[in-house]
Amino acid sequence: MSVEILKKVKSHDKFDEIDALLVTKHESIIYLLGFRIESDTTILIPSPIAQEVSQKSKVFLSALEYDQVKERIESTPKFAEEFELIRHPQGQEHFIEKEIKDLNLSTLGFEDAYVNVKKYKTWKEKYNKIEFIGASEILDDSRVLKTEQEIERMKKAAELGIKGFEAIYESIEEGRSEKELAAIAEFEMRKAGADGTSFDTIVASGKRSAYPHAKTSDKKVEKGDIIIVDIGAKYNGYCSDMTRTFIFEPDNSDKENNKKELVNLVNEGQKCGLEHIKAGKKGSEMDSIVRKFFEEENQEWGSRFIHSLGHGVGIDIHENPYLSPISDETLREGMCVTVEPGLYIPGLGGARTEDLIVIRENGFQSLTETEKFYY
Repeated sequence: MSVEILKKVKSHDKFDEIDALLVTKHESIIYLLGFRIESDTTILIPSPIAQEVSQKSKVFLSALEYDQVKERIESTPKFAEEFELIRHPQGQEHFIEKEIKDLNLSTLGFEDAYVNVKKYKTWKEKYNKIEFIGASEILDDSRVLKTEQEIERMKKAAELGIKGFEAIYESIEEGRSEKELAAIAEFEMRKAGADGTSFDTIVASGKRSAYPHAKTSDKKVEKGDIIIVDIGAKYNGYCSDMTRTFIFEPDNSDKENNKKELVNLVNEGQKCGLEHIKAGKKGSEMDSIVRKFFEEENQEWGSRFIHSLGHGVGIDIHENPYLSPISDETLREGMCVTVEPGLYIPGLGGARTEDLIVIRENGFQSLTETEKFYY
């Protein structure tokens, strides 16, 4: 729970155009309250310049959630001062509609990048005297710059993800399936305090490592397999993301040596990206730097960097900003992004190295500081 986040949200210029912001997206609720709620929840945030509206944000909760949310919010008095908790009476389908209508709002912002057409039409019919204005940018712009409290949660999630990777690396043996290794990792992360995984754990071995979006399968690990492990944990609503590539008991054959060269090249490509990344760089510029590095080092393999360099991480595993050829966004201090170059060579295998970092003024802070495999 953070008063800082709520103040940041309410300082957005878009509030000059609306009387209040209607928030219904699950991830937005987590962001504003600082913890997960299972049932559908609605938050109404008043504009700071709205004269006729109470400045407390209204939180409409089901009876299933009300008591525990009340206890959590009241445990932080300064945070509690910002919210009015309202229990949605059972059986009263139009309760929230009536409460909002009673406020006599003229304009109401909503998450237009999230709300579907059917929901929007329903709202327009219910609130026929209110003008709806798309305002997704209020929360999107706020979420892109993390507070230090958010970064601490992501750091903890990253530590849990590292535990999961280490469990795979320490447990791997010939004949174990990718699914079994993923299950071992997820058990260890849960045991250490994770709320769950950020995404389905990827263990891709052998020729399957050449598929960037390989799904963990029943394939059993064999000696000489390249193995990509893409793993992340969730902690207090926030995600982590990390990928490591290694070779299981390689020999010194020409093919195995090519695999070693591939893993080393991807590690060097990521190192190149990290050496250049800092506040002020554009997402497209960062992608171009690493893409050019690969093309200059190995023209044939360089063409097999077939995804973007990275993406933002926070409550969602993929969110703004993006490090892609078409990203015009300038990196700013406090953004959390992945740097994850990869090369995927059919018939040989693939390699990807990924770290979750915080953009700082003169560089970055890594949240996934752990061993990378060189051969």
